[in-house]
Amino acid sequence: MSIDMRTWKAFAAAHAPGFSRPVFLPGLVTDPQRLGRLIDRSLRTATRRAPGDLRLRAFRPGAFDYRLTKRFVDSPLADDESAVEWLARTAGDDEACVAVNDVSAWDLGLSTAVSEIVEELVTDGVHELLSGTDAYTFIAHSGWTPFGIHKDDEPSLIFHLGPSAKEVWIWHENPFDASRTIPSPSFGHISFDIDEHLGSADRYLLRPGDFLLIPQDTHHVFRNLGPSVFLGLTPYPARTRSVITEALWRAAGPADPLPAYPPATAVADRARALLTEDTAHPPLAERVAHELALGRLRLRTNGHLGRPHRAALPDSGAAVTDGPLRWSRPGAVAVAAHAGRTTLVVRGRSVTVPVEDRAAFDALVRATASTAPFSFPELTALLPAGLAPDSRAELARTLYTLGAVIAA
Repeated sequence: MSIDMRTWKAFAAAHAPGFSRPVFLPGLVTDPQRLGRLIDRSLRTATRRAPGDLRLRAFRPGAFDYRLTKRFVDSPLADDESAVEWLARTAGDDEACVAVNDVSAWDLGLSTAVSEIVEELVTDGVHELLSGTDAYTFIAHSGWTPFGIHKDDEPSLIFHLGPSAKEVWIWHENPFDASRTIPSPSFGHISFDIDEHLGSADRYLLRPGDFLLIPQDTHHVFRNLGPSVFLGLTPYPARTRSVITEALWRAAGPADPLPAYPPATAVADRARALLTEDTAHPPLAERVAHELALGRLRLRTNGHLGRPHRAALPDSGAAVTDGPLRWSRPGAVAVAAHAGRTTLVVRGRSVTVPVEDRAAFDALVRATASTAPFSFPELTALLPAGLAPDSRAELARTLYTLGAVIAA
């Protein structure tokens, strides 16, 4: 583990999921260099294998810089190059900075490390992360947060990794004159009158390994004291309307697409058909509940993070039968049965299998909790005996190519 789990468990028990007040935990990250290297590796994979999919934004003081963003996307990390070295080489000055969202999607090791942290914030049946969590990184060198004093719609959990320290100021009240702030759709009303307001804020000095919780809708600003990286987590509050709507749409099954600019009556007719003309079995309500359950399993099997990007996974021709294997994380595989079909959920992706008996996968699901290495034949032996040998081998290979099984 890269963090002090005893302290983290106590924090989660006391503050999740409300995160209502700032919390500073010095030295929570016991191995900040390890987490930093995993972020480096993730960025290296992304910029080399699928840069067009990378959710990256580059900033200069007071501005989002489109050209600089493009330069970062087009500049892969070199072998053994760190994120702060990449920033210095690509930006060309000390005041530029880079934010990358969903950074855990690009490396299975980083995803595993982050999911171990996130899952302590979940209590099954009490509070869960039904809309997932964003794991992001912010890479900077010097100067203030480029968008000034701001606030976020969600809580921010900051794990500072260094190598340099960073200052943070947090305002518990809103002392800002609305006539001197700038409206922002992402950050509320932001202010660049930083110096004059510092005296009314609480100051924190983040050294490598320190943790800071900033509650949602709480004004704050950072000042970089040298090159550094932090890992940030945004546990999203459940967007229940969109979650239910998506499940309804999936459960209703395929339909002819509406035109790009349909009349309002066509949309109403489609909604009416979905809700009142359902003659399929099982009923629509049961199918919606099943889709909601699948959505929950997609998140759970990847630690409530976004599923791994294909660039982070081995290709279908990768050798898997030689050498020891292990499970990438506990619970990497789950199973759901519905209407005579069984669906395996593997690291956030669904795989339909021709097995009606859900219990046939019990041994497989239990095995994911083990940390012991195993061979490819031992993996195939966990799969339902009713499958043909070739089908079992193909399914075992799928568990590898989707990231549930990795080389030991």
